[in-house]
Amino acid sequence: MILNARDKITRSILSLAKTPWLFYPYYRYQLPLPTVILIENTNCCNAHCVMCPRETLTRKLGFMEFGLFEKIMKELSGASRKPVVHLHGFGEPLLDELLPERIKLAKACGIKHTYLVTNASLLSPETARKIIQAGLDTLKISFYGTDEESYNATMRRLDFKVALNNIRDFVRIRKELKKRTPKLILQYMPQEANGTRTEEFQSLWRSVLDKRAGDCLNISSLDNFGGGRAYNLVGDRIVSVCFYPWTALSVLCDGRAVTCCVDYNGHQGVGDLNVQSVAEIWNGPVLSEIRRNFGKLDYAGCPTCLRCDWVHRR
Repeated sequence: MILNARDKITRSILSLAKTPWLFYPYYRYQLPLPTVILIENTNCCNAHCVMCPRETLTRKLGFMEFGLFEKIMKELSGASRKPVVHLHGFGEPLLDELLPERIKLAKACGIKHTYLVTNASLLSPETARKIIQAGLDTLKISFYGTDEESYNATMRRLDFKVALNNIRDFVRIRKELKKRTPKLILQYMPQEANGTRTEEFQSLWRSVLDKRAGDCLNISSLDNFGGGRAYNLVGDRIVSVCFYPWTALSVLCDGRAVTCCVDYNGHQGVGDLNVQSVAEIWNGPVLSEIRRNFGKLDYAGCPTCLRCDWVHRR
């Protein structure tokens, strides 16, 4: 399972959780390890996209130390059911020069599915070859425009032509290497800044994608980033259970684990992987209490969650 609150599939899953008692057996237990672990290799970014609240980021900028990443991978290597590993967070992962080595290490530790989200501005032919040969499984690219004007107005500080050519080169190089991974997902987010030209976006990429490799397009939607933005109106009363604490664990680049990837400032810490294991945090008292409270629709101790629009409200 690959979580992304902006995807239609995830939204559909969230809509099923409107009544806690109906899903009581599910919410009473959790698996020994998360299904998905999101590891932020860096919170630095070379863009300032209009939908992203980077101006409110208060955490120190940096990169995850390779030794810490190695510790996490070795812990996961011993699990019989290994989680999907996301290699990104609240930043542009291709800024990390060690990213190909992280992918290689994850695969060497038996991780079956590695996943990366990027803006492709730094996806040069050299970098493309490295991440393809490293064994990355899925590459999602955020491309929020259909021409120079709409793209540059939305994905500020980036260049439409550079990203466009990088993506086309990536598909060409993958074919030259006779690889079908990583699968490519091209994501579009209709909004005022880019003119909501969904059909034009589909036309732009239809001939580029390789269906044999599983390539596809994804149309996503704006969300509030846990209060960092206010795109969607939210009611006062939460009436659904967020499945995130039962499914995924987010790790910031300094090693702190938080409740959710939406908590980009790390306000809701649940542990520290510098001194704890993934299993200790996942099965520990902090997350266990959060699960109990969420099951009762009690989000009072989680200020970011109180402002989040992932869950249903009235």
